[in-house]
Amino acid sequence: MGGITYDDLLNATPHQYKSTADAWGKWRDAVDKHAGDLLTVNQHVSGNWDSAAAGEAHAFIDAKHLKVQASSKVLAQVESTLTTAYTNFAEAHNKLVATVQKAVGDGFDCTGGHVTDTKPAADTKQDRNDRVTLRQGYQNDIDAALKEATSADSSVATALRGLMPGNTDLAGGNGDGPGNRGGNGATATPVDYSRSGDIPVPPNASTLAPNPRAQQVIDWALTKLGDPYVWGATGPDRFDCSGLTSQAYKAAGLTIPRTSDVQWQQEPSVPAGHEQPGDLVFFHMGNTGPGHVGIVLDPEKGTMIVAPHTGDHVKIDNYKTQNPIGFARPT
Repeated sequence: MGGITYDDLLNATPHQYKSTADAWGKWRDAVDKHAGDLLTVNQHVSGNWDSAAAGEAHAFIDAKHLKVQASSKVLAQVESTLTTAYTNFAEAHNKLVATVQKAVGDGFDCTGGHVTDTKPAADTKQDRNDRVTLRQGYQNDIDAALKEATSADSSVATALRGLMPGNTDLAGGNGDGPGNRGGNGATATPVDYSRSGDIPVPPNASTLAPNPRAQQVIDWALTKLGDPYVWGATGPDRFDCSGLTSQAYKAAGLTIPRTSDVQWQQEPSVPAGHEQPGDLVFFHMGNTGPGHVGIVLDPEKGTMIVAPHTGDHVKIDNYKTQNPIGFARPT
């Protein structure tokens, strides 16, 4: 049998899973605090600085804040995975210990996980059959415990393969700070959208909106997927967050303010839970208003079209996991 062996499980110390989970939880708490500190700095920059340098600093800090938030979510998933594995592994360990103790008490040997009868042959056929049935029951219980332990152990490896760097960009630098740009203001490293791992365009994207204008907003924004984020840019092939939203509405025949804070101030608000495809979704409240905005794509899935931050590109992302502060529906 592959995976966890009989001796591994019998002599295991399941609390090690719990200790590891607790350690990841402490790391997550520290990252959460870092995310909060970055958001505070970003709000100060948004409310008190002027000039293009301030905007670039705002975009840079915002990019780091979003990465730290993403890291915190990954750490929480790792902690949850390890905690579940600890519970399942501990249950399997306890089942195995109890089974072996009972089997030995009934005169069976369980060395190596193979149950054998150490008692002399019974006198009657019925007694012999009973012993065979009893031995098989213990063997089945041991095999089941090993299977449960192996499943718990492999679940950790499977989960971590999907969460660790290479699939997830943990909060670390990747050279996307202010000044790391090409001579024309574009990000220094071009984005290959087909390999970016973004949420794919849903098959019903062209029929999601409740009215033609909202559908025009969505259709236009979807044509910009993969275009790089550049602070202050309004197209035609690079955008910041509000540059994308203002130009999407312009393409649909409606002029809205250029920046996210004024969009928030002037456009009619929509209660959370009542947002529709094509609405604006806002994040990161500062002194003058939100510092970030996207376009709702599918409220049921919680998706939006957004130009996230420096070093990223226009993409489909999940807004419900990013603590939106409100919605608006330009008219």
